[in-house]
Amino acid sequence: MAASDPSLDMLLSGDGPKLEPLLRWLLEASPVASVDGESRRTSRLRRLQEALAEQDLAATLAEEWNHASAIRLLAETGLPDRTSLLGEGFLRLVDRIIPRLDAEGDLYALLDRLGLAEADAAWIEGLPVDLRAAWGRLVKPPVDIWVHAAQLLAHRAAAVGLSRDLLSLDPAGSDADSPFFNLSRAVRERGERPQDPEARLAWEHCRAECARALDQAQDRIEEKGVSTDLVFRLELLQAQLERIAQLLAFVSGDGDGTAFAAELVRGSASQHGVIALVRTTVKRLARKVVEHTGETGEHYIARDRREWRLMGWSAAGGGVLTAGTALFKYGLSAQPLAPLLMGLSLALNYAGSFFLMQLLGFSLASKQPAMTAAALARALEADADQTREIDLVAAITRTQVIATLGNVCAAIPGALGIAALWIWLSGHGPLSPDTAQHSLHGNHPFHGWALLFAAATGVLLWLSSLAAGWAANWSAYRRLPEALAQSHRIRTLLGADRATALGRFVHRHISGFVGYAALGGLLVFVPMAFAFAGIHLEVRHVTLQAAALALASASLWAQGTLPWAEVLWGLLGVGLIGALNFAVSFALALWTALRARDLSGRASRHLWWSILKAFNREPGRFLFAPKTSDTLESPHPGENHA
Repeated sequence: MAASDPSLDMLLSGDGPKLEPLLRWLLEASPVASVDGESRRTSRLRRLQEALAEQDLAATLAEEWNHASAIRLLAETGLPDRTSLLGEGFLRLVDRIIPRLDAEGDLYALLDRLGLAEADAAWIEGLPVDLRAAWGRLVKPPVDIWVHAAQLLAHRAAAVGLSRDLLSLDPAGSDADSPFFNLSRAVRERGERPQDPEARLAWEHCRAECARALDQAQDRIEEKGVSTDLVFRLELLQAQLERIAQLLAFVSGDGDGTAFAAELVRGSASQHGVIALVRTTVKRLARKVVEHTGETGEHYIARDRREWRLMGWSAAGGGVLTAGTALFKYGLSAQPLAPLLMGLSLALNYAGSFFLMQLLGFSLASKQPAMTAAALARALEADADQTREIDLVAAITRTQVIATLGNVCAAIPGALGIAALWIWLSGHGPLSPDTAQHSLHGNHPFHGWALLFAAATGVLLWLSSLAAGWAANWSAYRRLPEALAQSHRIRTLLGADRATALGRFVHRHISGFVGYAALGGLLVFVPMAFAFAGIHLEVRHVTLQAAALALASASLWAQGTLPWAEVLWGLLGVGLIGALNFAVSFALALWTALRARDLSGRASRHLWWSILKAFNREPGRFLFAPKTSDTLESPHPGENHA
């Protein structure tokens, strides 16, 4: 017999509830097993078992454990309390900050107060067989508690399964056809008649039908857009069905007590984790966002010489338009406006120019990397032949090269033409000497923070691509184009043909408009927010910087003070800014797409190594127009490249 423990004797001899003090005494010991024996915690558990037997206190402890709140413990531990992501996240955040006073003896709250961790669950799983058996008999709840916990969960799962957004995923079926209509009855009959074969078969059939309904719902949301709350409810239902099955297994004497206890401990440990909750639920939404982004990105990949030339001309149109955008930016910046009005004016200038670019079918080179990275991730997920993936990367890079050259090589002559017209009409350059000098120096790659600002701008380009993907997902989820085309109010106002045309227009342009609107706002208000915090941040966008360089150079030339060396450094800076815009936005978008798809890092690293070897053998393949068509076929021929 083990030696007596004074602290344990004191806990057992004291008045009042003993369960929480004994559990805290047990958890104080390390769960890690020593080299030559069992862990200190296991030794304490063994001493506690012997002491309870000696003092005949096992019944008292079991009575505390089988308190009425044991139903809540079994039915709720590890499962969300709310049926929406926002509500559950807010509840967990509040619980982490503000203490809650729970009813005395509440076992669910007790586990929460103990601050359990993953190591505690692992300790339970590693307990010796004799201790598992002894404590299993001691703390096993009566059958009616398992039944009531299963029935409680069944009612809640049925309510979630019959919510309108889940029922609407099957528009062809009747609401009464949902298997969740019969879930509560099947669970009740299974719990009340655990040995009845008919009740068992009815429960298993109902569970299989509910699981099939959830699988069909998952397939349907893969075909259309998703919302975080919808994904949250589907995952909640899967967890609830699994918990009900575990509880009913104990009713019929088939449950694994050790595994279930470890699961409850793990659930309690993660019960208030806000970050883990958001990460697991948002992953599917992120996947759908990057999927829509990848579909848009397919339009930015030139697979043959014809598409390569078309992309160049499209980018040239975007460059000329951006030259006017840069001039308007300088004109607005010179106005004596309040900061908010100034920011709104500049954002509208950018967004209006980008919208026009979208409608005219022009391209903005720096928008493409984040889009094409998602398309690459889709190819990686398909586990296609490595040669095809390298062909895709080659198509992406040469398309980006011609798009950047088209933007820059058109923006500079376009800005010079605007400046020449301005000088001819007014006799002086479009920019003041100080503004021109500042713009010229701002492009120097090694004097100042131009390259760091270019990398930061790449982050903004990536964020705008996420906004574009989110808009496409939201439009698909709401079936917005179809809703507009079939809306009685809109058809009455515009006519049937125009309503249909409006639906097609929204389907074609909503992603681009939202992405461009987000980019315009980010380019203006992010630097303003940093300035408010006392941090200097400027935007360095390759096409805008090329136009600004041309406007500044022409203004200084008109005054006879043009430093040609600074112009050459500025041209180098434009090239490096473009490279950083591309690299940062592409890397972030690819990282997001890979994480959303749970693709392994080993596969992506192997791909990049193969790409480097292919580039070393044939660099022209990655930079210039292909001599023949690639093996990849465009999935969306004839669509707008904007």
